[in-house]
Parts: sequence; structure tokens; C-alpha cells
Amino acid sequence: MELRPNCYTDICVNGKWFHYDHGDHSVFMLNGGDPLTFELSELPTTEAELEAHLATFTQQG
Repeated sequence: MELRPNCYTDICVNGKWFHYDHGDHSVFMLNGGDPLTFELSELPTTEAELEAHLATFTQQG
């Protein structure tokens, strides 16, 4: 699915929930009252690209 401007996506990847505002380099992993922020190396244009980027964050640490 194409990521449209002025929208957002909440997506679960490997059991972790993320919030992404389309067109931004920051993505937030929802972690109770203290979300973790990650920076994307490039802007995804589809939900599949976004999911691939987020999968790398869930494999860290």
C-alpha cells in the first residue's frame, strides 16, 4: 500500500507497535508512556518498505 502525504500508519512488526507520520524520517515505537524514537535512513514509499525498515529496529539490542 502506498504511503500518502498528511497521513500516518500504526503498524505491528515482530510484536512491537510503531507509529509513523508519512513524509517524516522519525518513527516512534510505542512503549507505554515513553515512546522510543528511531530515524529512518530513507523515506519509505510503501507500507512494505516501512515494515522492512522497522524490522531492523526490532532485531537490535
